[in-house]
Amino acid sequence: MRNTKTSIASTLLSTFLLAACTTPVDRQDSGIAVQPFWARLTSPASPATENRDLPLAASANAQVENDWWKHFGDETLNALITEALANNKSLQVAKARVEEARASRSVARSRLFPEVVGSAGATRGDSGAISNDRTIGIAEANIEASWELDLFGRNQARTAEATAILQSEEASAQAVRIGLLAEVARNYFDMRNFERQIVLTQQNLATQQRTLELTQAQLRGGLASDFDVQRAGAQVSTTEALIPVLQVSYDSAVNSLNILLGYPPGSKDSLLQTPQTLNPLDQRILIAAPATVLATRPDVRAAERRFAASISAKAAARADLFPNISLTAFFGLQGATGLSATPWGVGANLVQPILNFGRIESQIDAADARQRQSFLNYQQTVLEALGNMEDALSGYVRETTRNASVSAAVTQDRRAADLARQQYTNGFTSLLDVLVADRDLLQAEANQAASDANLRKNLVAIYAAAGGGWED
Repeated sequence: MRNTKTSIASTLLSTFLLAACTTPVDRQDSGIAVQPFWARLTSPASPATENRDLPLAASANAQVENDWWKHFGDETLNALITEALANNKSLQVAKARVEEARASRSVARSRLFPEVVGSAGATRGDSGAISNDRTIGIAEANIEASWELDLFGRNQARTAEATAILQSEEASAQAVRIGLLAEVARNYFDMRNFERQIVLTQQNLATQQRTLELTQAQLRGGLASDFDVQRAGAQVSTTEALIPVLQVSYDSAVNSLNILLGYPPGSKDSLLQTPQTLNPLDQRILIAAPATVLATRPDVRAAERRFAASISAKAAARADLFPNISLTAFFGLQGATGLSATPWGVGANLVQPILNFGRIESQIDAADARQRQSFLNYQQTVLEALGNMEDALSGYVRETTRNASVSAAVTQDRRAADLARQQYTNGFTSLLDVLVADRDLLQAEANQAASDANLRKNLVAIYAAAGGGWED
């Protein structure tokens, strides 16, 4: 009895020790040399020096914002984000993939433990000479147990691979979340841009219609020609033609927002009905260092975990070169007419590959090739992450400069249009000057609206490229 208890304890201890060896490999280095500064914010000669003229500043202590959309101070945007996180279908698909990977990990982990099955049956009949030509009944109940002794780590490696795949899927779901947040914000700012451009165009159209009416009055008084009237009318018609195009773009942005929120187009239009002026942006935004960004981005983590999974997969393939040892046990109860028995048995099996014409070696080579692919994909993901951030930083910095210029152009064009209209009314200039000034003002205001939206979308791109918003 003491030996039996010792054997059971040893078996359980071995089981738990095997289960403890199934953690995936540690975090792997990409081998990409990462600079301590962003090339578009600082120069290699003075990486620690901040350029006070830029709206962005790199800081070694800065952290990635997880609720970055709140910095825009827009309650409508906040409501859209909340709806999207709760109902977006792509995000729900990504979460379902995580559940699938978790179940697959459980399947792989179950192979580390014994498998116990039970069976039972009953028969009654005459088997002829075997039963002495008598009707007899037979009933039996059996319990069978088998356990593969994973002495060479095959199942441990497969469990570690499944765990790394689960971690990769979790990171991929977080990357989907980041992409969703950014897409909602971009479509929202596009919608506000088209909304603003429609209002500006309608305001300019009203001004041009007043100019047309004035020209028609001057024609009746003999102070203008029909040519002037036709030219002013053409300007009105051209401006009117812009509004349907802008409305199509506005409707498209609204439809996209509804779909991102997980609803058919038109379902959530009530959230967007109230026109809203965009709030000013922060004058100075701190940017985390490249190493911090790479550690935060879920897509980089997902690629690294896929590489870790490939390492474990190769270890599992190599383990096929070694014997497969398993233990079996059997115990049953049998009862027949007038008889009863309790059969039992224990055994051990060993299967050693001897001749398979290179199958196992080929599987190892294939696993090695997949491992190299995963490593290269990991490196490419790191490079693309750095490039995404540099592009976003450059876009925001350059658009800030452009925004100042287009804002100045609006002020100048508005003043020029007012002067042209006054001079035309007093007979000091021609109608052409008024029409050109109105056209230039409309274009300048459209450029400013688009630039204001682009600034915010570029800032969204920075937050997304930094990996912000992946935490629930």
